[in-house]
Amino acid sequence: MAMKNVSLFVICALVGTARLGWADPPAGNAGHAAAPTVNKSMPEKQGEMSVDIKGKSREKMEVGKFDPPAAFNLEDIQNFPEDRLLPVLNNPVTFEEGRDFSALMDFHEDKPMHPWLAELTHAPYLRMRVPSGDKSKDWKFSIIDQAGVTVLEQDGKGSPPDVLTWSGLDQKRDHLAVDTLYIPQLSTVDKDGYHHTLMGQPVQYGSFIYKDQGRTLIELSSKKIFLENKADLSKEAPLFLEKVCDVIREEGLLPFSIQPYDEDTDLAQSRQRTLVKYFATKLVLPESQIVSASPAAPDKRGASITIMASAVPGGTGQ
Repeated sequence: MAMKNVSLFVICALVGTARLGWADPPAGNAGHAAAPTVNKSMPEKQGEMSVDIKGKSREKMEVGKFDPPAAFNLEDIQNFPEDRLLPVLNNPVTFEEGRDFSALMDFHEDKPMHPWLAELTHAPYLRMRVPSGDKSKDWKFSIIDQAGVTVLEQDGKGSPPDVLTWSGLDQKRDHLAVDTLYIPQLSTVDKDGYHHTLMGQPVQYGSFIYKDQGRTLIELSSKKIFLENKADLSKEAPLFLEKVCDVIREEGLLPFSIQPYDEDTDLAQSRQRTLVKYFATKLVLPESQIVSASPAAPDKRGASITIMASAVPGGTGQ
């Protein structure tokens, strides 16, 4: 029994030795890597390190403003639709005197500022330029009003002048009237007997000034300086009335008269009194220096106000 135990112990010992030998790989075998070893020189714990670098940039960069290149297609300009171009060329651009500045007149202060004053139109009231190279045998220059009535005609032989003008003579109304449309027309006959008609730019005025027999006359549209059916001044009124005051001061036109043209006599007299007070205040003169003429019918002059003054200081004003 003891012999069997000893034999079993020896066998187990030999088997254990063999197993221990198999655990190590044979030396020189390239197919197996060596087992990692611990580097005793490295510290057991690794710390963190931060580094701050300070410096100054020496580079400079300038940013300038440049104009963008103009990009357009010439074909779009050459092939511009005719139906959109013709209305721009044919329809006149009209400007209402004082309309653009009416908003500036809406002040609540006692002394408003007027940065712009409407000019009083003076002769020549119309200019028409004749196309160059015109070779005509006869010509006739006409002024036609808004009702289609010819108020002036001027004719001649040969080619017409380069520029035709109108002094304001109106055979129907004696003189140019406010709020009336006037159309210039030139008719020519060439050497072959063919007739040609050229229409000019229409004109219409809300105020103008002219001289007649030594008197200075200023005509103003009632629609411009008064509110509708009232004797109160409109926002545009100071633009015209201040200019009238300048003319009276510069030429010494005292005394002067105010002649209203209106179908409503009572309204015309109320508006007349409004203007008398306005001019007396602005010109610092007694109301006796302002003559109130009787209202007249607006058949020829339309609804208007005419300021009449003698060209000689101290004249009668009539």
